[in-house]
Amino acid sequence: MINFRYHLVSLTAVFLALTVGLILGTAALNGPAIEAFESNIQSLRDSNEQLRDQAEQLEADLEDDQAFAEAVAPSYLAGQLTGRNVLVVALPGADTAYVDGAVEMLGYAGATVSGRLSILDDFFDPANTGTLGDLAETTTPDTVTTPVTYDGVTAMSYVLGAVTTGEAAGATVAITAGDITTVTTGLSDLGMLTVEVTPTGVADGVLILAGPGSTDSDAADRNAGMVAFTTEFAADDPTVYAATTSTGDGNPIKILRTDNADTVATVDNAALTQGQIAAVAALADYVNTNTVDHLGTGEGASGLLPAAA
Repeated sequence: MINFRYHLVSLTAVFLALTVGLILGTAALNGPAIEAFESNIQSLRDSNEQLRDQAEQLEADLEDDQAFAEAVAPSYLAGQLTGRNVLVVALPGADTAYVDGAVEMLGYAGATVSGRLSILDDFFDPANTGTLGDLAETTTPDTVTTPVTYDGVTAMSYVLGAVTTGEAAGATVAITAGDITTVTTGLSDLGMLTVEVTPTGVADGVLILAGPGSTDSDAADRNAGMVAFTTEFAADDPTVYAATTSTGDGNPIKILRTDNADTVATVDNAALTQGQIAAVAALADYVNTNTVDHLGTGEGASGLLPAAA
């Protein structure tokens, strides 16, 4: 007679068989699955190690390239700017190390640094355009015509360019030490400028060193300000704008290479020794032969160094 106990034993046997089957089946499948998983992990480890080795090799190659560039710089640049006065200007984002490197290259070329300035973030803050405009009106020397513009960055860049290079509106202007002090002190007091080497008021060329450009909420206005600053100097003196990269939306070097390609020379790898050499070589080309070069590795660059004459 089949009773409840029989049914219970039968159901238990069925569930036990299912459980054993699942365990055995899972074990059978787990072997190949685990092996495949472990194989994939090892493959990823090997690939990662290979990429790490490649990165280390590229870094070592770059160090060798820069060491070679440093070694050949004195002979390559020798005499290219002998007797020339060069104003050096660092914009926000320009690291002191590569500004120093560029100054060293100028020395190899025989140039005299006739002034070295660092322009600070507040100079390009759109909230300060009115303040800059007012300062331009009150500090413009008597020998210079006050610029007519509603843009404070443009106005102040014009005045700063005039007193540090002795050129304005296409002509040589008389500048005194007092004129230079008035302008630079006014900007320094506003936290917009630092004087590293006091300008002499004479310059045959201008080397502007920059980072990648601004990327904050006011980036468009700040980058446009850097372009305006550069073009005001370039209006009267051979000017090179040397940045660390040409990538990024709104990067000033992109705008300069598009809209001012005939009046502003550019270099897009100034953080490297090669780029610092290129910046000085480009300035020499501009000062000596009126040739405007665009050098580096990014879009719009014609090569690493000026073409041989």
